[in-house]
Amino acid sequence: MKILIIGDTHAQDDLFLKILAIERGKMGSEEGSEDRSFDVLLHTGDFEGSELVYRELSGVPFYYVAGNNDFFTDAPYERVIELDSCRIFMAHGHRHNAFEGTDGILKAAAAKKAQIAVYGHSHSPVAEYRSGILILNPGSPAWPRQDGNMPSYILLELENGKVKSFEIRYFDSDPL
Repeated sequence: MKILIIGDTHAQDDLFLKILAIERGKMGSEEGSEDRSFDVLLHTGDFEGSELVYRELSGVPFYYVAGNNDFFTDAPYERVIELDSCRIFMAHGHRHNAFEGTDGILKAAAAKKAQIAVYGHSHSPVAEYRSGILILNPGSPAWPRQDGNMPSYILLELENGKVKSFEIRYFDSDPL
């Protein structure tokens, strides 16, 4: 199962469309290249009203949480989902001191007995194991804040209830 993880898109739907094009192999793909489609979409919040667009355009199961800029949504601030027998804790991170590091997210994920924690808010990508929990932050395609300021997202692959792979992917934010 391939899971596309995005966050902090801040209603910049053109960047979401670019990520879809990249992951569906519609940008410079060659015959025989790796299948880059995905089965599930996760959004870590700050979609600012674009959640229906993402659900419609992705065409896959879509799970999301509200961020500090999502004022008119009924999305929860955190949730736990189960995909391929893995418990995944999702939160935006603004209620877990995400700018200070991953301690708050780690503590919340452990309390929920999650194997994976997915969060956003800092606009800086993270992919690390801590205390047996995989902690993932896709960064931001809209306003990246890490060194180099490259727009980013994450592709996570699960297989038989285990993490098979995960990768922070960077891309050029120029229009399609």
